Amino acid sequence: MRSYENLQYAFQQLELAAAYYAAGKLDDFIRNTGSLLTGDEDFLYASWYELLYALADFVDIRDDEDTMTNRMYFSDETMRVYFAHAQACAARDGIPLKQEAYYQNACSYVYETLLDACPYSGYFRVVTQPHHEYGYGLSVWIAVEAFTDWEPLLFALLDIMGFFRSSVEVLIASGEIGKVVTFPAETQQAKEAA
Repeated sequence: MRSYENLQYAFQQLELAAAYYAAGKLDDFIRNTGSLLTGDEDFLYASWYELLYALADFVDIRDDEDTMTNRMYFSDETMRVYFAHAQACAARDGIPLKQEAYYQNACSYVYETLLDACPYSGYFRVVTQPHHEYGYGLSVWIAVEAFTDWEPLLFALLDIMGFFRSSVEVLIASGEIGKVVTFPAETQQAKEAA
């Protein structure tokens, strides 16, 4: 980056990196997009899928040409821990999950955040299907032809990931759930092989 013209785009890229850092996903951002500030005005759009895949540890993106929708599903460990805790609280209290306070709080935050970011051309749903390994997550459907607000959508998704991360940290600090320990894939495979 040798000109001041590109500086504003470098700042936008830096702002994205800061948002990923706040969501606890900076390492994923760097792994997927690199650590070089390029000052590319098309960074967001050129790296769109890499940015989405850096949001969570399980991401499924499908383009449906028949309905002209982009279907995205995000499931991250903090989401799964949070919703598993909500499920346990609901079972303990003998109420359906949809009536449980943690679940309602998360749904309220997710829907308000996404509706503020993109109030049209989108469908959002918190998914809680405990029978699947990545069954706790967030489903986002976008009508591609009518949708142009990609940057607000990305920042809203980052905000939501940050919400789940900080909520789990509070639950751990309060002693409501035990500390979450994650293992890299190689360590986990070695443990399974032993």
